Amino acid sequence: MIRSKYFWTGAILLTAIPFLVLDLPKHYVDWHRDVRDQMIYLTYNFYPYTVQQKVAILDHIFTSNRALMALMYVKSFLALILLFLSAYYFRLYSKSEKPLFAKAILICILLIAGGSAMKIFSWTTFAGNEGIRLLATSPSDTSLNNIYNDHFKGKVVYVDFWGTTCGPCLEEFQNFTKPLKEKYLHSKDIAYLYICGGSKLIWKQQLQKFDIEGSHIFLDAVAYRNLYKNAVRGSKHTIVEMPRYLVMDKQGKIADADAPRPSEIDSISTVLDKYLAVQ
Repeated sequence: MIRSKYFWTGAILLTAIPFLVLDLPKHYVDWHRDVRDQMIYLTYNFYPYTVQQKVAILDHIFTSNRALMALMYVKSFLALILLFLSAYYFRLYSKSEKPLFAKAILICILLIAGGSAMKIFSWTTFAGNEGIRLLATSPSDTSLNNIYNDHFKGKVVYVDFWGTTCGPCLEEFQNFTKPLKEKYLHSKDIAYLYICGGSKLIWKQQLQKFDIEGSHIFLDAVAYRNLYKNAVRGSKHTIVEMPRYLVMDKQGKIADADAPRPSEIDSISTVLDKYLAVQ
């Protein structure tokens, strides 16, 4: 066993580098998804925003751009510092005693691999708040009615079919979902169900990033498509569109299979108020 304090100091510093470096591609993806892609989307006016809403979103985009780029530069700089410091301590180790190169390299590889594994594990581990509930699904969950009877009896449910890299879906979360929920903050008769398709790893990251309170289900491509078509009363030729919103009444029936988005707050409030008023 290597007992040199210089070696272990250098090895620990080297182990910390993956915690910084592995974030860089994620930040790059965030920049493209949350800045570049949204800018293109807004430029072509595919979304029914008001002028004021567009101004607010563009301000957010520019702020996100600056913050993400600054974070990438800082983490790159810190990674370089750690690399130079670890090299410095390895050099002290090589001068202080006869180095065991093979053993030292093996230990460093194991530590770096362990650090990388811990970082990836932190991405996959959900750390939301108590308002975010992940629902387990079973083969019997072939329709929204089954899911409703298991988790939402007696409530009006606002259902959101979304995807992990769907720009319009993320825009709703980012700018309009919370204002809608604040309007019904004191209503005990309303629930929110989010059904997601795409990447399960990115799904958990998005839940944390946008702090999407409510009940959540993740489905693979086939199960998502089947549940979607069943919910919108579609056929085998129905195209899956994201985002797609539905409203279920207090009896668990799909009352509106093409409900307004949270960004259409007046329209969706009218729909929700109608079914919340039913006893």
